[in-house]
Amino acid sequence: MQQTCHRIGFIAFGQRGQQLAETLINQLPEYGYPAAVADLRERPVVSPLFSFRCPDIPYFTDYRDLLKMPEIDTVIISTYEDTHLQIVKDAIDAGKAVYCEKPVVPTLEQAEELYRFVTSRECCFQIGLNLPNFPVALKLKELLDSGIIGKPVMIRSACDVGQNFARAFLINKFSRKRGSFITAKLTHDTDLLQHLAGSYAETVWGSGANFLWHRHGEAPMTDDTAVIAGVLHNGTMFTQTLTSCGSSYERNLHIFGTKGEILAEIHGSEIRIRYSNGQSEVIPAPNLSGGGHNGADLVTLRDFLDYVDSGERKARWPERILSSVMVPLAALEKQLVETRKWYRSVTGIRENQK
Repeated sequence: MQQTCHRIGFIAFGQRGQQLAETLINQLPEYGYPAAVADLRERPVVSPLFSFRCPDIPYFTDYRDLLKMPEIDTVIISTYEDTHLQIVKDAIDAGKAVYCEKPVVPTLEQAEELYRFVTSRECCFQIGLNLPNFPVALKLKELLDSGIIGKPVMIRSACDVGQNFARAFLINKFSRKRGSFITAKLTHDTDLLQHLAGSYAETVWGSGANFLWHRHGEAPMTDDTAVIAGVLHNGTMFTQTLTSCGSSYERNLHIFGTKGEILAEIHGSEIRIRYSNGQSEVIPAPNLSGGGHNGADLVTLRDFLDYVDSGERKARWPERILSSVMVPLAALEKQLVETRKWYRSVTGIRENQK
């Protein structure tokens, strides 16, 4: 693999865009550097670190001007999801490698359109789904694939963002209709759930409601609570909940297998295994990488840039465009959804394939 130093353009430079820029500056300087920013604001407020490290970086209010820069080879997109489809298309048509934040799109129709676009041409494309790269998630995948608890039969996944985060995030970001808190969060969690199980959702039922977070005297613009239940293609059953009234931000997984069970908090640093014979053990899973999101930002961004350097001009994990959105969107439908029919019709896989 011939590695290069990438000149990276950032399309949108709010909190998430700046987190990834600082990961690049602080932890991956040999891999590349921020070379241009496109944001609706002429001069977005940036951190002292970014101002110091990138004093002469050009700013654009139209992302298409950034895409015209021949020296930019890679772009990181962190705009709202209802803009992603067109920006991704324009960036790939301009010959750029694309890292697009989640949720990748807001609807199944756009998911299908994006999937067909990136799989019908040579390109470098990846969604920024970093939860599988949390240290606990990486160790969980290793343990499950080893068969340590036998065949998984039930996965219980629960995300509670905590009241402090919810008050600031839900009311401010969703004070007007722009996306959904359900898809913003559960895109991550249901992608992780399917990744750990090595399968995709066959049937899904979900529902949501707003119990707490909205401005006084105004109707809520998004649900703050959701419950999802379903069955994966490999037969594993699952539940996924989202709440926003706890004391802290946690993602808890409880996985039942034919030989035991696993309990883990994704933001934590250990995994507990309880075997069917009554014995138990605790397996450490510390963050050895440092950086944001328990080191997952570093691992995800580094792996993406290695993928770009590999010369593989093929979209990475394009099926996750579909699987990452179809489960949380079912919660918004508030009814039983046969996700298998849509997923298989778009990917072309047969029922007896994984």
